[in-house]
Amino acid sequence: MKALIALWVSLLLAFAEIHQFPIGYRPNLRQRLHAQGKLAEYEKERNELLSKKSIQLAQSSSPIIDYEDMAYMVPISLGTPPQNFVLFIDSGSSNLWVPDITCAGGKDATCGSYCKSTPYDACLTFCQEECCTKTPQILAKADACQSKHRFNSSLSSSYVSNGQKFDMTYNTGEVKGFFGVDTFCFTNTSVCVTGQEFGQATTIGEAFGKQPEDGIIGLGWPALAVNQQTPPMFNLLNQGKLDQPYFVVYLAEIGPTSQINGGAFTIGGLDTTNCDANVNWVPLTSRTFWQFKLSGVSSGSYTQTPSSGWQAAADTAASFIGAPKSVVTSLAKVIGATYVPLTGAFFIDCDAVAPDIVFTINGKTYNMPSSSFVVSAGPGPCMFAFYELSAGGFYPSWMLGPPFMRAYCHVHDMQNGRLGLANIK
Repeated sequence: MKALIALWVSLLLAFAEIHQFPIGYRPNLRQRLHAQGKLAEYEKERNELLSKKSIQLAQSSSPIIDYEDMAYMVPISLGTPPQNFVLFIDSGSSNLWVPDITCAGGKDATCGSYCKSTPYDACLTFCQEECCTKTPQILAKADACQSKHRFNSSLSSSYVSNGQKFDMTYNTGEVKGFFGVDTFCFTNTSVCVTGQEFGQATTIGEAFGKQPEDGIIGLGWPALAVNQQTPPMFNLLNQGKLDQPYFVVYLAEIGPTSQINGGAFTIGGLDTTNCDANVNWVPLTSRTFWQFKLSGVSSGSYTQTPSSGWQAAADTAASFIGAPKSVVTSLAKVIGATYVPLTGAFFIDCDAVAPDIVFTINGKTYNMPSSSFVVSAGPGPCMFAFYELSAGGFYPSWMLGPPFMRAYCHVHDMQNGRLGLANIK
């Protein structure tokens, strides 16, 4: 009997599959603009735009999230035969959408600054071929969708029409369209789900037109999705495609240049290549965002431990780390960072010796070294990777974005409602 049990276990292990894909990286928008000396100009234009939209946004029932600073992406495909797209990974939202073949709107007529500044090989991975030349051309049609890969349902034998419309509002503009259903895969893999509902955008905001990535893949919980769309990761779980109910995000420490290998996205098990096997599990306080209780934060002589703590969320799409204004100001003072009003950002000498920032989560402390929060943006001073977050409604007070996620592997348990933190090897 023991021999049979041992054989059964060995067979299970032999057939268990863990899938791992590279995560593409490019510096976020604020880093790129600072390197180009255009951050102050951008901040002025953005504030003017937001003031004009404030009434409209206040009346919106959809999530209002700023996606201008997203930096990490994965390739996926939709349809039969597959049509390929490159999408931002966003653990702070739950919808999957790509531009539709009918998509039009906005005023951006170029291939985007990312394609212009990216080495040719990397450009071919994340941009359309016509954008990947030594002198990227101006596209003929002034259209925010012109430089993007667009989904053509007439070319897919597995496509099913849905008919529902969507309208998602962001600080950077709206994304409008309709839902469809088709086969979803991570590009060139067998990791696929059938019957995946996804958004087909017919209009995208100008800011999305300035980014080369095609759309967004939400990694949040189904309850956060517009129109109750089930996110691809949860469909993989529901359709029995995962051996373990996990996906793991490992973000590499990278400077101010774009990279094809900016980290790893692991599905169906733990990332034993990049992450320590010892995982500290943190219970979620809400199954919307990957949200949990943050008990305290400290650095140098500064300590803040409110009696009820804060609500925090791990978010791949946050620009840096969003926190309450008083905390950001105090941390910047201890670290030695200076706020520059014209840019809306904090700056620090790249060679500054700064103490770790320490977070207390579920009774354990997590140190974030200066290499994670002192961020290079090319020539000149570095950026302090924090921003003031004005949380409202059910939104968390903290968004622990890529600077914290680069310090620890994040294991997302979709079955038991918990987030695992593991040291990076």
